[in-house]
Amino acid sequence: MKILDKFIFFLINKTAKRAMISVLSGQLPQNSIYELNTNIWKNYGIRVTDLEKQNTFGSKVMVKLSLLTLMIFQQLVNQKLPDHKAIQLTAKINWIIYEKLTNRFWVFTRVFSKRPIKRVGKAMNFFIKYFPYRRPGYEMEILKTENTEYAFNVYKCPAAEFFNKHDRSDLCVASWCDLDYPLAKKWEVTL
Repeated sequence: MKILDKFIFFLINKTAKRAMISVLSGQLPQNSIYELNTNIWKNYGIRVTDLEKQNTFGSKVMVKLSLLTLMIFQQLVNQKLPDHKAIQLTAKINWIIYEKLTNRFWVFTRVFSKRPIKRVGKAMNFFIKYFPYRRPGYEMEILKTENTEYAFNVYKCPAAEFFNKHDRSDLCVASWCDLDYPLAKKWEVTL
């Protein structure tokens, strides 16, 4: 694996393993839950070399994380779970990982304001300007709003393109896009 893949493994593996145990206990036999994590990373290592080149670091990371999501889903389907159940469980696993990754950044935004909407604005401005949603990998537009709102449009998303290419837009929506709803609630705003 390349350095970025090793970093992603280091950043996510422990949380992903705990998330799978938490979410999948009672859904699958315990011994197969432990094998899942190994199989996911093994398949990731094989398939990561086939990913399309990305033009920003952020889009590269997001596509690699998309591949991990697809690997989780496929391993659950391999366990004879129906697609809709595998999507639901993948989304729950992703939420635990996503929540942990975003917690650190949310704490940092407190430096700028105590108002949740201002903190969301600071976070999104950073994400769009620097990482991971920077152009030309992503195409996003911040819209003019009142002080009580923050709005943007997404015109290009490499993660959505990845899932679409693999005929799994349903997985993208459930385990990526829709996670912004509980995140907004946690950040004390409404999406």
